[in-house]
Amino acid sequence: MNVPKLHHYVPQFYLRRFVDASGQLWLWDRDRDRVFHTSPSGVAAENNFYWHEELAALGHDPLGMEKQFSQLEGEVAAITAQWLDWLREMKPAEKIEVPEVNRELVALYTALQFLRTADARDILSAFAEQKVYGKPVSQAEKRLLHLDMLWKESTFKALAECIKNATWLFGRNATAIPFITSDNPVAFRTGDNAMWLKVGMYSDGVYSVFPLAPDIVMYCHPKEPPWDKLGRFDCCLSPVTFTEEMVESENTGQVFMASRFVISMQDNFDREREFAKTIGTDLYEPYWRPRQEL
Repeated sequence: MNVPKLHHYVPQFYLRRFVDASGQLWLWDRDRDRVFHTSPSGVAAENNFYWHEELAALGHDPLGMEKQFSQLEGEVAAITAQWLDWLREMKPAEKIEVPEVNRELVALYTALQFLRTADARDILSAFAEQKVYGKPVSQAEKRLLHLDMLWKESTFKALAECIKNATWLFGRNATAIPFITSDNPVAFRTGDNAMWLKVGMYSDGVYSVFPLAPDIVMYCHPKEPPWDKLGRFDCCLSPVTFTEEMVESENTGQVFMASRFVISMQDNFDREREFAKTIGTDLYEPYWRPRQEL
């Protein structure tokens, strides 16, 4: 039986939303400072990334997780495609209707998108090496640690619940600068907008920023200060008009979050290169607070 060997930790349906007119993506390899043009099919993917050796040894389907991800992705692809159509046509502050079942699915998908990536695997492995084993672990052990974490409902359910219960707000970008994405696209930002976080997403005021397409971004704000006044805008298109500076500020999150690759529909990563040099400093602390002023 033919089984998929190349497993995507960022779905192809999502990546295809960022292609250019030729149907390809522009990628900046942050580690090697190299830009190239490629198809979505080989991006944010590794051979046998979700292959579970222990399940195979017990006679069970070792690709059970990969298949479950594929099913969830199919449902969320249809839901969010409809959202994008609506959001591109509606007026600011207008609301999209999100049935509870769709809210649960998208919240689950967003939480798992954050937890399923190569970056999440590396962070988990580094923690295990330092705090549990006291020595390096093999690639096979890293895979099993990651898969075991993803199988535990308590791991992803808490984050999915936080996202589901948040205030969802959508931003529309009409500037010449597109929203970009990465191989780790769900970003978290502190309530004062001063820092991006790879851990600590349960801290007070921290919210998620998830670009759905080059022109649409989704925010999930906790219903606590400083965001508690946003509740009336749940599932609405933001009345804030994005400037190029605001888009660039959101794009810095993808540079920070990326495991390695920053992804765009345009061959222009000058701003991203400049920001990457400042990671770990406060040089680019944003001066704007658009969503607190709604």
